[in-house]
Amino acid sequence: MGSYILAIDQSTTTTKAIIFDRQGEVKGRRDVNHKQIHPKNNYVEHDPDEIWRNLVLAVKEVIKTTGIPKEEVACLSVTNQRETTMLWTEEGRPAYHAIVWQDVRAEDIVHRAQIEQNREYITRVTGLQVSPYFSAAKACWIKEHSGYAKDLYFGTMDSWVIYKLTGRHVTDYSNASRTQLFNIYDLKWDEKIIDLFGLKDIHLPEVCFSDEIYGETTLEGFFDSPIPVAGDFGDSHGALFAQQCWDRGMGKCTFGTGGSIMMNIGTKPFPSKNRLNTSIAWGMDGTVEYVFEGTIINMGNTVKWLAQNMGFMENSVQSQELAQKVDSTEGVYLVPAFNGLGAPYWNSDVRGVICGLLSTTRLEHVVRAGLEAISYQMKDIIDPILWDAHMELSELRVDGGPTNNEFLMQFTADILGTDLVKNNVEELSALGAAYAGGLAVGFWKDRDEIAGLRKISGVYRRSMKEEQAEKLYAGWKRCVRMLMNGEGK
Repeated sequence: MGSYILAIDQSTTTTKAIIFDRQGEVKGRRDVNHKQIHPKNNYVEHDPDEIWRNLVLAVKEVIKTTGIPKEEVACLSVTNQRETTMLWTEEGRPAYHAIVWQDVRAEDIVHRAQIEQNREYITRVTGLQVSPYFSAAKACWIKEHSGYAKDLYFGTMDSWVIYKLTGRHVTDYSNASRTQLFNIYDLKWDEKIIDLFGLKDIHLPEVCFSDEIYGETTLEGFFDSPIPVAGDFGDSHGALFAQQCWDRGMGKCTFGTGGSIMMNIGTKPFPSKNRLNTSIAWGMDGTVEYVFEGTIINMGNTVKWLAQNMGFMENSVQSQELAQKVDSTEGVYLVPAFNGLGAPYWNSDVRGVICGLLSTTRLEHVVRAGLEAISYQMKDIIDPILWDAHMELSELRVDGGPTNNEFLMQFTADILGTDLVKNNVEELSALGAAYAGGLAVGFWKDRDEIAGLRKISGVYRRSMKEEQAEKLYAGWKRCVRMLMNGEGK
């Protein structure tokens, strides 16, 4: 068996090929960006063929730059941007561009009479609030606009990548649970919901465990001998597994373009009373486990907007320096509802707003408000998760590029009032997929072996007085209420 695992992280802006060794250390990485296609306002698309070409390029380049022999790759594992949806033909030809998770064009679909009448049923069996954010409405839109009448294959980006690699049409439990087509109690595609969204004649992928071998690939002849394709996670679920949140009550937040906060609730699903989602964490070792989850639509994307759209700084890295030039926002709040608000509000109609502007407000105050908005949105989700689960959170494990922003990490610890524990590995989604693939092929024996590989690079604890944190958060809630009452449309 080879000494390395090659993980593909097909994310919102980039396709990454990352090589891990037996200690879970990154030995090489190659990123290839793909275009963000905006045919209309609030439409976001990706070209699946471009993503496939980029995947092949990334793998070839990371092998070349590291000098690792191709025969030393034990398997290829996959993690992916979730909810991003596409349909394709049996020959592997996209019926339309992939519609990205941020896209809200299917808003009218979720308000159709047959779906409105069954809204409670859909949420009850899928664990998800009815929303154009999820794959079902996106797939319905593609089917109605693609020009193809039948024999189309449905999938999230993991299904597309694995289909191209192996010719097999599969997904894992974590990704299936985010489509709004999967019954998380019966663990099967729900025929009634499929019919409601007009997808009865679409081919749905076989749902597999995350720690399975799905097939083999030579990657268009690049590998001299076929290698196993094993291990599949939605990106947030992969990070949850790599963070070793394996027990009930353990939680994490993945900071990315958007954000995902998850808490492990064990082997039995139950609904949220606060409009959060119940999803499948993973299916592994023959067992399915569940999570409460809340999604932040704009997290790192907020800082990117401040840099690229507003021109407040050259890049996102400068946000920390600018935020620390002022002692506070002086009452300024930024609600980054560029594509609406996710959990627990689930309102795709509202748009972003800046509250509390003064004649003395400078760009530093607005940048700081953008960073603080990330922390406030996290509290919006974590508080109801804890209420629903009847648990306390002793620590929140965090990962992703924005965790390098020390101002953001400290302010988040202050607002949440809990310890933030940062993992030393930035690419935890890919590491989670690598762990799943490694367990499938025997690269690692079991979870006990993996447990010893966890590395912590920092812990952030509350330094702000609780009264001050509550006052700041109350200001945020006032601003959101103003927006939700219609003043920010």
